Amino acid sequence: MIKMGKPNLHKVLKALERIHLPKNPLNETSLPYPLVSGVSVHDYNSFIENQESSVYKFEYKNGTVNIVEMSSPEHEAVADVLRYYFCAHNPPAITPPNAPIQVSGTPLHHSPARDGARISPDLAVYPHPNFVPAPPVLHPGPPPSDIRGNPHARIICEVAVSQTSSDLKDKCRRWKRQSYVRSILGIKIYQICDSRNNPQGARDRSIKATLWRQGVQKQTWRFGTVNKDGTPTGATGCNGPNDPNYIIAIPVSDVFYDPVIPAIGYAPLPPPPPALMNAIFRIDLYEVQQMILMRQQK
Repeated sequence: MIKMGKPNLHKVLKALERIHLPKNPLNETSLPYPLVSGVSVHDYNSFIENQESSVYKFEYKNGTVNIVEMSSPEHEAVADVLRYYFCAHNPPAITPPNAPIQVSGTPLHHSPARDGARISPDLAVYPHPNFVPAPPVLHPGPPPSDIRGNPHARIICEVAVSQTSSDLKDKCRRWKRQSYVRSILGIKIYQICDSRNNPQGARDRSIKATLWRQGVQKQTWRFGTVNKDGTPTGATGCNGPNDPNYIIAIPVSDVFYDPVIPAIGYAPLPPPPPALMNAIFRIDLYEVQQMILMRQQK
C-alpha cells in the first residue's frame, strides 16, 4: 500500500495506474486492492468526479482508495441485458430524452453510509423529471438527489466478476440504507469452469442474483450452468427461457416513488398513466446467463 500526502490525487493515481498495479490479473483473492491510503474524502471525490478511465471501479473506505472491480465483457454483458429490460416499458415512439424511465450507467451519488464519499452503481434506474422533478434542495434534501441535483436513483444494479460476493452484498446493503432506493439487484458471476455441461457447449459458470427491496424479504436465484461447487444444476436449473422460477419481478412503480414531505410542503407531481405504473419489470435470468456465456472466454 502506498501512502500519500498533499499531491493532487488525480495525478498520483494516474501515475500509480502505470507503475504500481499488480503485474498479474486481479481476482477475488486480490480484491479489494488497496491502491493508495491517507486520502481525504474531498480528494477522493475530486478524483472520482474527474477520472476518465472506466477500466477500474474504485471505492473509498477509511482513507484508503481500493480497486474493487475491473471491467470485463461479462460485466458489460449483464449491464446491457438489464438496460434492455428496464427500458422495455418505455413507449417505443418516445425518444430517450423524453422516456419516463431513465437508465444510466455509473451516475455518482452520495454514499448512504454518510461518510461523505461518492459512490456509483453499475446501473441506475430513475424517473424522468416530468414525473419526479429535481429536488428543491440538493443532497441531502429532502428529497435526496445525486451529486448533480437530479432525482436519486430508485433502482440500483451492481455486478461483480472479480469483486467478492461478500463485498457485493455489503455494497447492495449500503444502498438499501437510502429509503428512496426501492430495489437493489446484485449479480455475482463466479470464476469460469473448464467443464461444458450445457447445450451451447460453452464453458460452465456459476452465477447468483440477489434482490433486495424495501419492506420485502430478500430473494436469491442461482442461475448458472453449474452450482458454485461445479456440480451440474440438473433439471431444476436455469435451462431455458421463460421459466417462472428464474424471472425477477420488480414493480415499475418503484421508479416513480416520490412521497409527500409535509415538513417542507413537498407534494409529488401526477404519476405516469396506470398502464405504466401497474406494469412489472420481468428480468429473465436465462437471457442474462446466455449473454454471459456468449461474451466470456471460449
